[in-house]
Amino acid sequence: MATSESVSSARPVTAIRGWLASQRNFQRLQQVIIFIIMVIGAIVMIAPFEWMLATSFSRSANIAMPRIPTFWPADPSVFNYKVAITNLPLVRYYFNSLVVTALTTLGYLFFSSLTGYAFAKGRFVGKSVLFIILLTTLMIPFEVRMIPMYQLMRQLHLSDSYAALILPFISGGFGTFLMRQYISAIPDELIDAARVDGANEWTIYARIILPLCGPALAALTVLSALWRWNDVLWPLLVISDRDLYTITFGLAIAGRSQGIFTGVALATSAIAILPIMILFLFLQRYIIRGIMLTGLKG
Repeated sequence: MATSESVSSARPVTAIRGWLASQRNFQRLQQVIIFIIMVIGAIVMIAPFEWMLATSFSRSANIAMPRIPTFWPADPSVFNYKVAITNLPLVRYYFNSLVVTALTTLGYLFFSSLTGYAFAKGRFVGKSVLFIILLTTLMIPFEVRMIPMYQLMRQLHLSDSYAALILPFISGGFGTFLMRQYISAIPDELIDAARVDGANEWTIYARIILPLCGPALAALTVLSALWRWNDVLWPLLVISDRDLYTITFGLAIAGRSQGIFTGVALATSAIAILPIMILFLFLQRYIIRGIMLTGLKG
């Protein structure tokens, strides 16, 4: 009798163990599938970049492009880079890009964090409606807005100036949304305690909000720098003075004028993206962390 009872009680235990083992195997299979998909995606993204670098170091690419893409130059040479550096005012282009990117990013961080703080912790009539209107701007493509923006720059007599490259982008719906989501997760008790101690809104913003928004500000810094450094379309509209060309815009114009010299054109592209690529590699974890934390509280 005792033997039959022990056998019957052991059956559910065995079934549970089998079910847990099958669940673990299924989870492992899911992880393997996800890993394979991610590897394929990484290869698809990295392969064109690697092909660009390999071709930029090939002198023969200026004569005839290889029909089958190669990931190592058959004749390694820095000739294409020497041509690009010799024929182009790269120092001036880099200086313009640094000025535009730095000032635009600083303005973007200031206005995004300030308006994000107002929408997250402020109390005023119509806050929800205004925030929804702000979010609708994210649905309007830049190609729709660029003509009115261009007309505005002309009417303000700001064409062919740093201001034309900076002012239209020192504020935006995405930055405000990102900062609002992050600031919403900051406890209200901290702000209320500061107000009780006599701190005004500017003091709260500068001494409490900004120090606690490090990850979100870092993520927004990298994203804004990427956008402004890689921008070509807007400078094409508002800049005609060669002394104001940014690095990506100037090299894009130079690459077009080089015609069939593919190796030199790809070398100029590599030169243009190198600084921002280094910035992204060092700060990519802040992008991931900042965007993940903004989703903790809606």
